[in-house]
Amino acid sequence: MKAIRQLILLIMIVMVLTGCWNRIEINDVAIVTAIGLDLVGGDRILLTLQVAVPSKLGPTGASSGGSNEKGTFAISEKGSTVSEAYRNIQYKLSRRIFFSQSRVLLIGNELAKKGVSHIIDFHTRYQEPRINSFIMFTKGKANKIIKSTPNFESVSTEETKELAKSGVGLKITVMDFLNMLLTDGLEPIAPQFTLVSREVNIKNKSNKTQAINGAAVFKKDKLVGWMDKSEIRGLLWLRNEIKEGVITVKVPNQNGGGKVSFDIVKTKAKIIPMHRNGVINLSVKVTSEMNVIENDSSLNLTEQKVLEELQTNIEKRINKRIQVAVDIAQKHYQSDILGFGQAIYKKYPKEWHTQYKNNWEQDFPQVGVSIHSQVTVKRIGLTK
Repeated sequence: MKAIRQLILLIMIVMVLTGCWNRIEINDVAIVTAIGLDLVGGDRILLTLQVAVPSKLGPTGASSGGSNEKGTFAISEKGSTVSEAYRNIQYKLSRRIFFSQSRVLLIGNELAKKGVSHIIDFHTRYQEPRINSFIMFTKGKANKIIKSTPNFESVSTEETKELAKSGVGLKITVMDFLNMLLTDGLEPIAPQFTLVSREVNIKNKSNKTQAINGAAVFKKDKLVGWMDKSEIRGLLWLRNEIKEGVITVKVPNQNGGGKVSFDIVKTKAKIIPMHRNGVINLSVKVTSEMNVIENDSSLNLTEQKVLEELQTNIEKRINKRIQVAVDIAQKHYQSDILGFGQAIYKKYPKEWHTQYKNNWEQDFPQVGVSIHSQVTVKRIGLTK
């Protein structure tokens, strides 16, 4: 009985003494919402942090107290490495820099050309930055975009994050990028981020909004070029990242003219390697389901022959989009952003290691690729 009383007393003491001994108060930290990196002076890194101001973060689109004060501010410093620049910023802040809430890593063009492996190393080695942050690249300076003013949110990077998640372009995290760097037969690719005019044909520097406007193409960890938003459509088909979208078919004048628009419901792409007599070729097979959402032509979509002709037309357009992406990767950049080498490895691991792995950079541009699409229109709507 005495032993039980002593045990209960010990538990009560432990419960009293237990507390958040290593807790961090919000008033003691500078919460980073975005990280921007640029190359300056040839070999120096400019680190720009977007830092939240908690007292200014009110409801969406409005700051505390109804004022027009920004919910964030930008602060930057230089260093020979990312960590050195980070420490130099810390000397300028009265609060400890806190990276754990940052969801965007934006890297400028010049730094990306030189190589980004050391940046990925810092982001994955240091315990605070999130490896599920979205990584993006810009043709200009990351510093400029980090300072941009949001349209809908109190913090501009909330818009950046939601834009990345929306499916309008590539969605790549730091972990995704690292996996591409480490995977045989696959080169990295990431979204190109930019500021564009909110209104068409209006050149107003203050009238800017964020946009994912294509993709950055890499060989190993170095940027080798860009793809625009029309060129990456075929890449999105190959990566099974077409979640939604519209394809419009123009009807020939001899058939009455007009246009028919289709809403993409579901797609699936499969890369199939074929190894025969020591030669490798690839077949890309794409299946898609679509619905008609607009018809300003005189075509009667209830007629099976008309629908089949439209489906064939869409199949040709999908094939053409994928072929554009394949040609850019093989002929222009010679960079396997398509994952063809990885597909070969999965189906023919022995042949990959003995025949293709060491020479894939030279073999990739020469690989034959055939593209086959099959489109099914499920619904034509209620209007005849």
